[in-house]
Amino acid sequence: MKAAFLFVAIAAIVCALWFSGLLTAPAQNLLITQSRAFPMGDGAAAVLTIDNQGAPDQLVSVSSPSYAVTLQNAEGGLPIQTGTSSLATDAAHIMINASSAFEDGTLIPITLTFAEAGNTNIKVRYTALEPGSKEAHMPKGHGAMQHDVSDAPHPSLSLSVEQVDNGWTARIETANFTFSETMQDGDHIAGTGHGHIYLGGMKLGRVFGDSYSIGALPSGQHVLRVSLNTNDHRAYVVDGNPVAAETIITVD
Repeated sequence: MKAAFLFVAIAAIVCALWFSGLLTAPAQNLLITQSRAFPMGDGAAAVLTIDNQGAPDQLVSVSSPSYAVTLQNAEGGLPIQTGTSSLATDAAHIMINASSAFEDGTLIPITLTFAEAGNTNIKVRYTALEPGSKEAHMPKGHGAMQHDVSDAPHPSLSLSVEQVDNGWTARIETANFTFSETMQDGDHIAGTGHGHIYLGGMKLGRVFGDSYSIGALPSGQHVLRVSLNTNDHRAYVVDGNPVAAETIITVD
């Protein structure tokens, strides 16, 4: 009887805290997948995908009990839309430093701290890539793998957004460019390819048409960016500048 009474009392306290706002949404609303780490510079880079099945959130910091880890390209935290977004080498990602080289297969413990969901602990497997492999030379940020079209009629684009019931819709208008999902990973054909779309440092995915759906977002101002890429994933550039467009989404 005492045990049952204690259980009821604890449940009542939890409910009171929940509805008062002192407890936040459970971290299981955030599904972390495709986490991996590989060599970059003097350390390693970790990337992952976040499937947010709950309310919008924000990734505010990362930590590790074993290594020095930092969030790159993530000033002020990262907006986590309702839906899927990723840490990626051409966007915000985690840099991992260690006093000695990582061994292939090492599991790296990392804690992701979210504004609403709190801490989520993951383990990222390190892969020592073969020399010459594509990811072994993966660039940090935009533009290391480029296709310069300065001397030709070059692609261009403009970007706008509109609010819809469950989030936002990005509108992408292009000139001298054709989106082609079927040609991705294939040979370069002038004026064809796909887009990469980023939100406040998070990579949302690839763009294959003139619109892209974005989920609900946390409060604040978020920079939305779309760049154009060739079928073989090089960034279109003109005079060294990526063919890209930005706009700002403001959420009250």
